Amino acid sequence: MTFGEKLKAGKFLITAEVAPPRGTEWKDVVRGIEPLKGKVDAFNVTDCQRSMVRMSPLAMSKLLLDSGFDPILQLTCRDRNRIALQADLLGAAALGIRNICLMTGDFTTLGDQKDAKPVFDLDSVQLIETATRLTEGYLLNGKELKGAPRFCIGAVFNPFAGPFELQVMKLEKKIKAGALFVQTQPIYDARIAEEVNDLVCELGAVPIIGLLPIKSLKMANFMKKLNPTSVPDSLIEGLERSENPAKYGWDYTIDLAHAIAEFGKGIHFMLVGKTEELASFIDYLKNHKKYNHKF
Repeated sequence: MTFGEKLKAGKFLITAEVAPPRGTEWKDVVRGIEPLKGKVDAFNVTDCQRSMVRMSPLAMSKLLLDSGFDPILQLTCRDRNRIALQADLLGAAALGIRNICLMTGDFTTLGDQKDAKPVFDLDSVQLIETATRLTEGYLLNGKELKGAPRFCIGAVFNPFAGPFELQVMKLEKKIKAGALFVQTQPIYDARIAEEVNDLVCELGAVPIIGLLPIKSLKMANFMKKLNPTSVPDSLIEGLERSENPAKYGWDYTIDLAHAIAEFGKGIHFMLVGKTEELASFIDYLKNHKKYNHKF
């Protein structure tokens, strides 16, 4: 089954993030996720994350597809106007890429080429509306297409960015615009994860809760600085006490994943490395009688 088919069937979904290379050598990226083949349902291919140049996510998505993986192409509004965004979406469909996750994108000043001019011709809601319009057979300007794409459209949600009520309003607009699944930014509290899971379900989409293992106290403090409410004090205190913060952060993430498997619809692992450990954990979930009915 494809990711889209599993989504429609109500299966518990596991996705993971893949960063395209900073260059043309892509085979190591594919080799790195090989242990996850058949275990992770789809792989998000990031679009120059943190506003740093990487290989085109469209090209990397096609390379993953040809290597036997089901990609989720991420596209941001940062670098392309509506003409380029529609062109890339049509090109993706022609190459057989069906899963897309659409977002605003980080501002260019966060990256390592701070003089780059941002575009933001569309926002994330408008981009989702555009993709939906394409699936209906029309460009944004109303002109009819010769062959319409079939997309499984996704969006992102950050419950810690700004006033929560405003984030919920934006989320509702994304789902009304056509988002079928919603992947969240990292969550480190099972109670918040459950609340977000229920919220997304109520709004009519499939929630996939983001998990990012914290490797160090420095990383935790950095994330807390970005979003003060995102990292619980108990996690900070545990990292301070631990002789091996990286292992503590991984174990903490796995405990959260267990909790999410109890009530949730899916997990999005935002990590680099630890593919063998993640593969073993997914095998555990799929073989455990407590969870295997969800897969």
